[in-house]
Amino acid sequence: MITKDIIKELERVFPKDLAEEWDNVGLLIGDEKREVQKIQISLDATEKAIDKAIENGVDMIVTHHPMIFRAIKSIDYSTVLGRKIIKLIENKINLYTLHTNLDSALNGLNDYILKKLGIDEAKIVDENMNIESSGIGRVYKLIKNSTIEEYIQILKKNLEIESVRFIGDEKRVVKKIALVNGSGMSYWKKAKKMGVDLFITGDVGYHEALDAKEAGLNLIDIGHFEGEKCFADLLKEHFERLEIKSTIYNDGPVFKNY
Repeated sequence: MITKDIIKELERVFPKDLAEEWDNVGLLIGDEKREVQKIQISLDATEKAIDKAIENGVDMIVTHHPMIFRAIKSIDYSTVLGRKIIKLIENKINLYTLHTNLDSALNGLNDYILKKLGIDEAKIVDENMNIESSGIGRVYKLIKNSTIEEYIQILKKNLEIESVRFIGDEKRVVKKIALVNGSGMSYWKKAKKMGVDLFITGDVGYHEALDAKEAGLNLIDIGHFEGEKCFADLLKEHFERLEIKSTIYNDGPVFKNY
């Protein structure tokens, strides 16, 4: 299948217009006319991920996080970024990224995570004005009330997470929950105004956590990598429908717990 046809299909389901203004999505490196026989799905385009793609004869890497966020002044083999760019070009591997457009889309990553948690209905935390039924974050109600301690176990099991961090009383019963995958603490105040008992996200900093705690918000940090690694399963399902061979490789998580 030609690269531009794969991109057309991906952007039909996960439109680029859904990406946040600061984001960088789409074909970052490569040739839209290149024939693609095999795709590697990786959360990040790390050097190990690129080396694995070269080793396995991959034609295209699809990532969630953009390898290039801002203008590049030079491409130098002595730098990690420069070396990765050169390796991709020399080995004729396309690099394509779906980030906040994948998060926001209807049946995108936000909704896929909720599906894994057994949630069928949800509202959007921060709606996208361009496309209906899309936006960052989801707010949902549990059919049966749960304590934070009980819900942590559900998160760990269903999302295959080893450990989490949390703020609040583990015996506190919660009913209404907001979830923003990735790094979503900029949305906690908006979620709190929506009347949630519990906010779930990743990458929670100390001062953000302290503010949330003092505001009386229960908070679970599931981790950035941990909360988004399932994006690969979501995309693999799409590539299977397109009858394109795909593999998953993640060089992570970044942090290890002991």
